[in-house]
Amino acid sequence: MGQDGALKTQLMTWCRKQRINQMALDVCGRLRSFDLNQEPECDRDTFIEESGGSIGGHEDEEADELVGAIGVDDVMKLTFDTEEEAGEFYNLHAKLSGFGIRKSNAKRDADGISRFRKWVCCCEGYRNEKWFNYEDRKREAKPITRTGCGACFRVKYDIESVKYVVIRFIMEHNHPLASEASVQHIRSHRKVSDAEYAQAKSLKLVGARICQIMKHFVIKAGGYSNVGFCIKDLYNRMDEERRKDIFNGDAEGALGFLAAKKDADDMFFYKYHVDNEGRLAMLFWADSKSRADFSVFGDVLVFDTTYKTNKYRKPLVVLAGVNNHLNSTVFGCALLSDERIETYEWVLSTFVEAMKGRKPVAVMTDGDSAMRRAIKNLLPDACHRLCSWHLHRNARSNIRCEEFNNRFYNLMARKCSTLEFEDRWARLVNECGVVENEWVKKLYRRRRYEKYSKV
Repeated sequence: MGQDGALKTQLMTWCRKQRINQMALDVCGRLRSFDLNQEPECDRDTFIEESGGSIGGHEDEEADELVGAIGVDDVMKLTFDTEEEAGEFYNLHAKLSGFGIRKSNAKRDADGISRFRKWVCCCEGYRNEKWFNYEDRKREAKPITRTGCGACFRVKYDIESVKYVVIRFIMEHNHPLASEASVQHIRSHRKVSDAEYAQAKSLKLVGARICQIMKHFVIKAGGYSNVGFCIKDLYNRMDEERRKDIFNGDAEGALGFLAAKKDADDMFFYKYHVDNEGRLAMLFWADSKSRADFSVFGDVLVFDTTYKTNKYRKPLVVLAGVNNHLNSTVFGCALLSDERIETYEWVLSTFVEAMKGRKPVAVMTDGDSAMRRAIKNLLPDACHRLCSWHLHRNARSNIRCEEFNNRFYNLMARKCSTLEFEDRWARLVNECGVVENEWVKKLYRRRRYEKYSKV
């Protein structure tokens, strides 16, 4: 039996629990309930014989009749043990009918128990008027999907029966319903099951990428239409489970490790910050050698950020410099949750605190705007310079002209006066035909407050 048959079976099981009619009992007696992925428990040969030689015979027809026969009065008689069970029922009804749902308003008491909960059709409401008159639009607007549909399902917690009872159910829609083949792609019906996640996790551990794992599921199911979720859902599920693993163990383990380092090294420094939900948001550390090196070689600080290069997919800030042997030396590191101005300000203030108040004379960055603002606010007396290596790499990404890239790199490395630089820059952009290039014009405007340093 296919997935649609299993869905009908599950809906009929709810009807059986409420004793709507005897036909549901006859069908559900031979079908497994509450399972969207498993086959019926009945004997295959007996089932084929009763269905006239094909699996899913008259049972599917009876199921279709039952689903079509369920009306408002039948649903109003239903009761549910939990809010989740009520939402599962309405989502199942929506999938069989051809629409998606989403949660609407709810009311909870002082103990956190949901007294009222409402689900609506995914086409409920209208798009905000401000998005129709948006002037500074940089991309095409998304198709309009809100039609003001009034279909909804609402339950109330009954104190006497300790169950959720249905108080409102509207079946009418003001928009076309999705077909049987396309309804599974609606957001409320897309889900990566625990079994599928376990398989994806196993493939991830042996080095498979998410896109390769998704392709495996597609081939196994016989096409994208049979998978039941898209690659974005798989990314989200993997990221959700990864966050749980980090929350449950990695953060505490990292802090425990740093605390042990502090006990063994009095000069070891670390500091962290947690968000409103108690999760580790920012972490900075520097050992005794790093602090000693900064006291001697800390006039120039390289502020570099790498993104999504670790298993946490979070920005890693490396604060480094150069010693007397012209070798790189690390002054400190920080693991961040985002790349906002406030986050970089926390890193710089913590870094100055770790270095006992000493500030660098010059700071080199890759030109990130949030980083530049943080340096201006926390280190106003420091000279801010752009890294020529990053600029040259960005030039290669934005300008597909080898002559311009080579001459641009030589101009950055050349020692010249301001007038000579302006003259050489004008000749460079004119001869290479990049005068109207937006990246070139933006770079030229930044020359007034940032200069280039060769690294």
